[in-house]
This record gives sequence, structure tokens and C-alpha cells, in this order.
Amino acid sequence: MVGAVAALLIFRYVGGIEERAQGETQMVSVVIAKAQIPRGADANALIDSGQIAIGSRRRIDVPANAVTRVEDIRGQLAALDLTAGTIISTPMFVSNTQLSDSTASVLREGMVAVTISADQVHGVAGLITQGDYVNMAAAPTADQPTTGTKAAQQGTGCAGHLYQKVRVLALGRSLGSPVAAAPVQPGETPTTTQAPTSDLITFEVPPEASQQIIAVPTGKIYLTLVRPDYEPKPIAPSLDPLELLGAAGKTPEPVAAAPTAGGQ
Repeated sequence: MVGAVAALLIFRYVGGIEERAQGETQMVSVVIAKAQIPRGADANALIDSGQIAIGSRRRIDVPANAVTRVEDIRGQLAALDLTAGTIISTPMFVSNTQLSDSTASVLREGMVAVTISADQVHGVAGLITQGDYVNMAAAPTADQPTTGTKAAQQGTGCAGHLYQKVRVLALGRSLGSPVAAAPVQPGETPTTTQAPTSDLITFEVPPEASQQIIAVPTGKIYLTLVRPDYEPKPIAPSLDPLELLGAAGKTPEPVAAAPTAGGQ
């Protein structure tokens, strides 16, 4: 009796091992790269061309997050370079906005990026940082017509605002990603981090505004830094002969209103 029970248990144990072994080697259907796939490749094109298709692999070789239907990655982009024969898993394809080095995703819908070159005189001494807002003033060249005859002859005195409150998207190739500051140890003086500076300044504007900005000759755009709560308002262009406001006692400083009699 004891021997029969032992034999039965051994038979079931061996049978379980064989069943598990057969299950691990069982072929299952998964999505496979059929060719070399570069990072950023569009899944739709890869599927339609057969570079990504359903294939068979042993169950033991299939990762838990393997893609089993090509439709699950349509509309996505390859997140890394893939070699032929790779089993496609969910992290290997991401949406366009998740692709880490795509700067186009930082643009708001309907906006484009346009870049100008502005030295420190034209670019507020390099004080502009990513995310700031600026007003763009344009000074015409001597051969461009102006409303004042003296200005046309002498090339002096005229300037006007091309656009107000323009958002700075980047300086040089920096989008201004914040960097965690190192912890300050007791007795140490905290260090300050300087914002990146560059003669190349990129703005986020509507497509029609980019045409206007590109049309202004290099070196004829001057930037003025404005507060985030600045509200654009009409500003008349300066014309020749240039009005000397200082001679009339005017100052660019905000003048406080005179106190009323009731407030004295």
C-alpha cells in the first residue's frame, strides 16, 4: 500500500514537471521587429511595410509586457533603436509627446518657433531667460521709407514695436530645464546658478508672426524685458524729428498721483 501511494506521488510529480516544461516551450504569438528599426520611426509605417508583424516565440522567452497585437502600438514612435528579431514590449513605443528629445512637443498648439540673433545691446544685456516675455521693437534701415523726410535722409530717430509680450522659448539650445541644486552644508554659503546666455533667442509665435519677424533685417530688432503680467497696449512709433521728452521735464519713472484733499 505504501509503495503504491509513493509511486502515485512520484508519477504526479514527474508529470507536473513535464507539463511545466512543455508550457515554457509552447510557442505563442507576439509582435516582433522584422527589420532594423531606428529610434523615432513611425509604427504605422512599420506595420504597413511589414517591418513589424506578428511572430512566434517560446513562452519562456516572452516578457510580461510584450505586445501581442500590432494595433496596440499604432500611432506611436519607436523609443529606441531596435534590431531585427526583437520582441516588442510596451516601453519600446511611445507617443510623440513622450519622446524625450523632441522639442516640438513644448510648443503650444498652433504655434511655431522662430530664432533671431541678438547681442547684449539688442537683447537686454543677456538678462533674458527661458519663459520670459519681451517686447520686440524694430528700427528700419536707412534705405527703408519712413514717415519723416529727415529720417529718410539721415537714417535716424524712427523705431516702432513689431510685437508686444512675446514668449521666450529658448536661449541657444537650452530650454531652461531646471536642475536640482546641491544641498547646502552647515556653514556653507549657497551658490547661485546663472541662466544660460546666448546670442540666439528663440520665440514661440503664431506662423504669421514668424514671417514678420523674419522679414526684419538682422540687428534691427531690439528687445525690452517686460513683467509676466504686462498687458499690451497701443504705443505710437517714434518719428523724426525725435521728440525730446526730457526737455519738457518728463521722466520714464512712474509718477505717483497727487494726494487728494480728502486724503490729507
